[in-house]
Amino acid sequence: MRILLALHQFFPDFRAGTETLARRTAEELQRRGHQVWLLCAGPHAPELPSPALRREVWQGLSVIRLNPPPDATPWAGGIGQSYRRDALQPCFTALLQDLQPDLLHLFHLRRHTLSLVDAAVTCGVPLLASLTDYWLACPTGQLQFPELQPCSGPLPGGGNCLQHLTGRLLPPLAWLPLPVWEVWMALASRLPWTPFRALRRRPVAMCAALEHCRAVLVPTELMWRTFASLGFNTQRFLLCPYGLDLRGLSALPPRDGWRGPEQRPLRVGFIGSFTRAKGPHVLLDAVARLGPAAPLELHVYGNPSDDPGYAAFLRRQGTSLPQVHWGGVFSSEQVFAVLGELDLLVVPSLWRENAPLIVLQALASGLPLLVSAVEGMADQVQPGFNALLFPPGDAAALAALLRQFLTDPSCLAQLQGRGGQPRTITDYGDQLEQLYARLSPR
Repeated sequence: MRILLALHQFFPDFRAGTETLARRTAEELQRRGHQVWLLCAGPHAPELPSPALRREVWQGLSVIRLNPPPDATPWAGGIGQSYRRDALQPCFTALLQDLQPDLLHLFHLRRHTLSLVDAAVTCGVPLLASLTDYWLACPTGQLQFPELQPCSGPLPGGGNCLQHLTGRLLPPLAWLPLPVWEVWMALASRLPWTPFRALRRRPVAMCAALEHCRAVLVPTELMWRTFASLGFNTQRFLLCPYGLDLRGLSALPPRDGWRGPEQRPLRVGFIGSFTRAKGPHVLLDAVARLGPAAPLELHVYGNPSDDPGYAAFLRRQGTSLPQVHWGGVFSSEQVFAVLGELDLLVVPSLWRENAPLIVLQALASGLPLLVSAVEGMADQVQPGFNALLFPPGDAAALAALLRQFLTDPSCLAQLQGRGGQPRTITDYGDQLEQLYARLSPR
């Protein structure tokens, strides 16, 4: 088959969970003999033509990179253009007519916008979507307010979305009562020039776009329930948990359990994006509460370019902590080697995660976990069996668990090697291949 996979961004500059999943999916499908292309979009590059597509081969994969137009300001149609840019549709239409794919599999539409869906419908290309976050339901993709409180989704008038987006630009305004934002949206949406009409129309546009997909894959029951509660038609939803590429895991020696400070310091790790929602500052705070003499090493892996301001804040936070070691970024092929050097992985996320790959990879390697009790992640582990939970954002509770391991290493040993049999990328490819054959008329 001829398969086009689309996502918002890709390697080598972007390497988070969605990018890794799309990459491994493309490799697995290509291994099975399918013709595969990856269509990705990067931030606008002013030195290149726009909108324009350029083709390249990266790590044996055929990659098509879109240089989108520059982001418009909210007062110049930026809200509407964040989810539909008519200028992109001719570019996408020409690409689909050239490639003639049997199927377009959507992993993420940010930057591509719904104009890619419109082009596929125009060209008669069957659509399949994998939901990797909540972008279709929420402009930020996280269903979370700026102060990191969970959001139940867009209200009919869109007032809470305006509160959320404005709060990102001017945080003090986020504390204005919701009725103020609802009144403002009601008034502003009546004006012919207002950009906020697009914000109110966004949920309807997203629901309509998803109706064009012949199947929608979700990795967890939580995501299924969430989209159903937000008014999306879930009749075409299918449960499809992520699959892992286990290359490199079998080459590692058996995990040597940590026996206590007299052996060596406890090796604790954080692996993830340097964004506030991922919560690395909570882990640094917990380590600070243990004191500089605590017999542990904290290995922090992440990309400072995710959020340079926040990354600088983390560096300042760790200045007085001699236990902190900054590991930077590593390739996907090294993930199990990195996990093999740790005694414990902490995942202190503050938003409702969607089956993060690093949790699944840690379980596959037999590594004990401390994870915040947020939906979408807590249900990926077995509390008390292979992981322990702590309240999201509670550095004191996290410090208490770390202190418990330091004083009684047997508590940590009881969690080790209990990840079970992971779902592999081969299993994932089997499900996709059967689905593709059913959905594509060719």
